[in-house]
Amino acid sequence: MEDRFSEFSCAVDDVIAEMLASPAPYAGLYDMHRYHLGWVDESGARTAAPPGKRLRPALSFLVADAVAGDWRVAVPAAAAVEMIHNFSLIHDDIEDRSALRRFRPTVWARWGEAQGINAGDALLVLAELTLVERAPAEWSLEALRLLNRTCRALCEGQYLDLLWEREPTVTLAQYLDMIERKTARLFRASAELGALAGRASAESQELFGEFGGALGMAFQVLDDFLGAWAPALDTGKTAGLDITTRKKALPAILGLASPSSPAKDRFRSLFERDRPLSSEETEEAIALLDVMGIRGQTTRMARRYREDAARILDRLAPLYDVTSLRDFLRVMLPLTDSDA
Repeated sequence: MEDRFSEFSCAVDDVIAEMLASPAPYAGLYDMHRYHLGWVDESGARTAAPPGKRLRPALSFLVADAVAGDWRVAVPAAAAVEMIHNFSLIHDDIEDRSALRRFRPTVWARWGEAQGINAGDALLVLAELTLVERAPAEWSLEALRLLNRTCRALCEGQYLDLLWEREPTVTLAQYLDMIERKTARLFRASAELGALAGRASAESQELFGEFGGALGMAFQVLDDFLGAWAPALDTGKTAGLDITTRKKALPAILGLASPSSPAKDRFRSLFERDRPLSSEETEEAIALLDVMGIRGQTTRMARRYREDAARILDRLAPLYDVTSLRDFLRVMLPLTDSDA
């Protein structure tokens, strides 16, 4: 699987590199993209910074391979998906005030908010142009429609995420609706685009999309877990950042909704402060979540979504060879019983 990921990444990067080619007066704009992608350093010199995982294009490729026996038919769609993902990351970093990504300053932290917004906008446009200019005519329009509907959902999810920063409480149902739009919808689109590029039936496209959506839900739940409990060395971000910023991610939502106890009362008093938490307060809040059993609740929820995805693959198995997608599910969501 690692060798396949490398091959997939090279195919996507080749297309993105061609789309980022530009005359000298505008090269600085596209250098921001190259920097964000880990291709160059802050001066524009080639570097070997850690790249992103390219999970979404890999999903497109694996679905196309399962449907058509040739993952290369999905190259334009996969490249567009990766650019959409990175456009959203550049904007998310600004909106979340995240100064680090993959162990380096984020685009806005390096070039300022205004340039960061512009760089994200440009990457969105390049993603659409990739489908218009490179995808076959028989499915490019449908792919563009799907991609734009997905971007609309991303914006809706981000709207809710930002809105809730000022809300005293968020229910679990509200949270799940938000992450379905903000995160899972792009995974769903990635799988659907792979099936579309492989010329699968409409019914199969829908089913692959359901698989991608369940996988995306599990991914976001696990990401929320990492936002509280993973050390900075594992994520390239500030350790416990979601807790420090009092972000209404899943651990906080579950903690605030837990049965009354001294641990919950103390956690609520920390979380309701009108400022970021200090490092000592962040450590205390995470310890309180552990006392309330939130670590186990979070990982069990991620496992349930992973199991949903696996069941959908069982439904697809009579029609397609989904072996690689099963492997992808295990690699992407390495959860075990000990995680609970």
